[in-house]
Amino acid sequence: MNNNRNNFGKQLLCLLFAMSFLFVGCQKQSPQVAQPPTTQTKPDVVPQPTDAQEPQPTQASAPLPQPKQTQPNTLPPSMPSMENIFIQMPKTTTQTQTETTLPEKPEPILETKPFWQSENTLQWNNLKSVATAAQHAYDDLSKKLGLISKNGKMYTYYTQKRITTDDLVSAGYLETGLQAADYEILLLNGNDVMYYPGAEVPPKSMRFCVFVAAHQADGTYLLSTIDGKAGVLSAASYTALMNRYNQNHNLIGKLSSTSAEYSRILNFIGLYEGKLEDYFVREISKDDKYAVVTFSGKQNTADIKQHILRNDNNFWEVVYTNLQNVYTPITSINQSLPDFNLDLLPKYTLASWKSYLKKNDAALTDTLLSKKIINAPDQIYYQCGTSDYFYIVLTNGARYVAYYINGAWQITHVNSDYAAKNFISARTNTDYGFLILDD
Repeated sequence: MNNNRNNFGKQLLCLLFAMSFLFVGCQKQSPQVAQPPTTQTKPDVVPQPTDAQEPQPTQASAPLPQPKQTQPNTLPPSMPSMENIFIQMPKTTTQTQTETTLPEKPEPILETKPFWQSENTLQWNNLKSVATAAQHAYDDLSKKLGLISKNGKMYTYYTQKRITTDDLVSAGYLETGLQAADYEILLLNGNDVMYYPGAEVPPKSMRFCVFVAAHQADGTYLLSTIDGKAGVLSAASYTALMNRYNQNHNLIGKLSSTSAEYSRILNFIGLYEGKLEDYFVREISKDDKYAVVTFSGKQNTADIKQHILRNDNNFWEVVYTNLQNVYTPITSINQSLPDFNLDLLPKYTLASWKSYLKKNDAALTDTLLSKKIINAPDQIYYQCGTSDYFYIVLTNGARYVAYYINGAWQITHVNSDYAAKNFISARTNTDYGFLILDD
């Protein structure tokens, strides 16, 4: 009996010892399940302010909310998606469709940007797209269609039609989706635009090129070129800029050879040419700002020149020289002098006729002698022509038109320079004004 008791006591003592050992070990190794975390995990893309209060501990069973990933340059909820509005340009390299791939990190919005820039990203993109389309059209078609700046806006000279986004769509330079009334397509010189507050013309656009303007609700105008944003102008600055390109300088007329202004302009021509001499003037057309002079020296009537002069406080200055060598005068002059009224130009392009001009013709002189119109060649005061038509003025003032037909020169008397011009025009439906002297 005693042995059984002793054995039972020993077993009980061992059991109590083992339980105490297990109890102490569990306290040292058990995880802190019930303890809340002492620090809070912060999202990588949302920095917390330094003075923020310590956040409340979260329950262990509830996962931490993930920071909402944002997409840069997303549209406001009321705006259509970029995929439906963005305009693809023809004849340029197609961009890969990377726009729908979210970047790992949103692009930061610089504090130096105007407050509206992030909201109007779509509008700036569309402005640049229209400017790119119009610039490509101008580069490709300006000479063929006579694309010009008329009072600052892009026009076709031959049809007198203003270019809109609808025209760019029809020509294949722009896709549909934009309202023509929302955009004004302009042809301006970037140096002129930079004169006005708010202009930010890209360096590559500091030249005569396409600008596109969009009128805003606050009265301002957004400007863009093919190279990007070109600034924001106030309504007053925009109006002043357009007035700078105004081509209306009062009535256009031809100067009479008896007027004082006629002589003054020829004196300035002489100063520019570096020699004072008498000229055979074909015509001088002018308005209150510009004049176009077509003339030759008396020694060589076939050496016809054309200069454009500008009136600055009654001082005439040659501003475009040797127009007789320019085969595309419409676009060339418009690029250099965008406020010049192209209606001042004659209907003919002198460069197209230069190689056909002749100061005399031996067979014609013989015909004049045989018909007793002259007794000697020195009785011819003026003559100039082509292989088909000549205009002759004698020292006695008599005027004749000669035309070559059936291998011989036919000669007709006319009463005036004006009658001579009309006579040739009626036969050819062509302006031969470069042959006819100014009455």
